Amino acid sequence: MLTKAFEPNILTRQTQPFLPARVDAVLAEIALGEDLTAGEKERVVDVLREFADCFALSMSEVTPVEGASHKLNIPEGSTFRTKVNQRPLSLPQREYFNDVIDKMLGAGIIAPISHRDVK
Repeated sequence: MLTKAFEPNILTRQTQPFLPARVDAVLAEIALGEDLTAGEKERVVDVLREFADCFALSMSEVTPVEGASHKLNIPEGSTFRTKVNQRPLSLPQREYFNDVIDKMLGAGIIAPISHRDVK
């Protein structure tokens, strides 16, 4: 999950995805298995550097994929509860989720809707 804060000058996925500082930050976030040989680790790092533009360091770097869609195969005639009771959250859970939701709202990944639109 994208929760770590990065300096704004390395959040350049759209403008400079291969900026050395950004690539280094991407590599720092990836843990390689201890079972890899030195040669294998080097090859993995080379591939990660080559495709550094595929990795987002923050919610603001996540972009929609054109043409992507999903479909829920719900059998015809299925019914669902219209009122779902939320489980109580502890204070740390609430703080975490509120922070993630704020980041997703700020990045345009999700949008608020009226409770009347929830069906």
